[in-house]
Amino acid sequence: MSFKAVVVHENRYADSVTLMGVGDSVKKSAGVLLAEVQMGTPVNLKAMRELGFKIPATTGLNDLIVAIEAEDETALKAAQENVMNCLERKHGADDESFNSLDEVDIADGWNLCQISLPGEFAAAEAEKAINKGMDVFIFSDNVSLEEELHLKQLGEANDVLVMGPDCGVGMFDGVALATMSIVNGGPIGIVGASGSGAQEVACIVEKAGSGISALIGTGGRDLYPQIGGLSMIKGMKRLVEDSATEVIVLVSKLADRNVMDKVLTEADKISKPVVAIFLGGDESLFAKHEVHPAFSLEAAALKALELCGISNSNFCLDRTRVEAIVNKELEKYNENQKYLRGVYCGGTFAEESLIYLNKHNPGMELYCNLNTSYAIQLEDHLHSKGHALIDLGSEEFTLDAPHPVFDPELRLKRFRQEAADPETAVILLDFITAPGVHEDPVLPFAQACAEAIKARKGALTVIASICGSANDPQDITKCGQALIDAGVILTGSNHQSTLLASALAHALDQRR
Repeated sequence: MSFKAVVVHENRYADSVTLMGVGDSVKKSAGVLLAEVQMGTPVNLKAMRELGFKIPATTGLNDLIVAIEAEDETALKAAQENVMNCLERKHGADDESFNSLDEVDIADGWNLCQISLPGEFAAAEAEKAINKGMDVFIFSDNVSLEEELHLKQLGEANDVLVMGPDCGVGMFDGVALATMSIVNGGPIGIVGASGSGAQEVACIVEKAGSGISALIGTGGRDLYPQIGGLSMIKGMKRLVEDSATEVIVLVSKLADRNVMDKVLTEADKISKPVVAIFLGGDESLFAKHEVHPAFSLEAAALKALELCGISNSNFCLDRTRVEAIVNKELEKYNENQKYLRGVYCGGTFAEESLIYLNKHNPGMELYCNLNTSYAIQLEDHLHSKGHALIDLGSEEFTLDAPHPVFDPELRLKRFRQEAADPETAVILLDFITAPGVHEDPVLPFAQACAEAIKARKGALTVIASICGSANDPQDITKCGQALIDAGVILTGSNHQSTLLASALAHALDQRR
């Protein structure tokens, strides 16, 4: 016999990162059989009811649901207390908590406010923090462009940073925000409108032997013409004033041409070296500017290290190694194995790979679930055809399931589907580690890779990279070794994985 209980906290919001951490903590409690700590979205309500929990019909989107099944009443009560302690941040005697921003005094050292609220409330709280003179990090999405512009103009007037809305990563004074990895300190400062892209640059910098001074996220819309790059420009100026920063790296997907030119013009004026990567941009974008251009995330990280006088010559994947791997892997495939498949959790990584393959594999028919100029859009995002890259973090997948960085189950299912396809020869994977993402994003895939490679009698190539820091709780050294032990080819970056996959895809096309 087990005991179930459901508690609904009306109008009590918590973001997905917080809820994932709370849920994982409670599931590990003694005597707990099942624990769901979720907001009352239709998808979550359906899932919890299917698990046998009786959720009141009046439960709404902004209600927090705590549903627990335990072996006995004592374990149930302890788990419920654990949930509330986690939500209230009651972890230690030195912790401080406030009921509103009105109670916060910046004279006591509070200089940054992270906001994770429903979009309809986020802007108002951000404005309060800005007026107090605090930098703000807005994890919340669903904030209008008009509100974003107002907040960033207000931030400029108050000389504070406004990061976001929909800002996924940041790092200040060694503290990682949202889904950021805990990267070592060092001389390179990063300003990023692409969260996973900026994180990849930071993690490559660490892997190559150095670290970062800060990572300032801007939110993905900062380079829209309506916003004009206000946070990217402000972030650059903040890093110019930072004595720990020697070189600045700007990271973004390709954005509005006029705004990119405005940002680069501002970068030309500053005294420190600036490296810029606008994924999808070409040499013409940088022709009239003094910044150091880069055309991959890895290249941006390595150029920044070079400008700091830090050697990184051993980091790259050389052509001799690529050719050796291609020749070895080609011998394994049967005549039916023709295609490359990418199964991604990071949208920026998927785009970086699409750009590279589009440029370096001319004539290749490349498919993707995304509507992009770099590939043909799949008619059915649930089924691949030909050479195909799938971004499992795109809207059509996350409407009915958590983002794969928080819950890898959907992506794991898609990996098994691609691995079982008799036409698949090569599979590309990316992984992201950090305190704010799933506690074990790699090891389930290592097991699935080993099973798939064994089922195909070795005739399957899986290539993977991990965007993460040695300080992350997932232990990337252990994760990397688990992948290698499973037969996966582990590379140092998404760029390296793509370079290798590109060579294999070319060889497969030449064979036909």
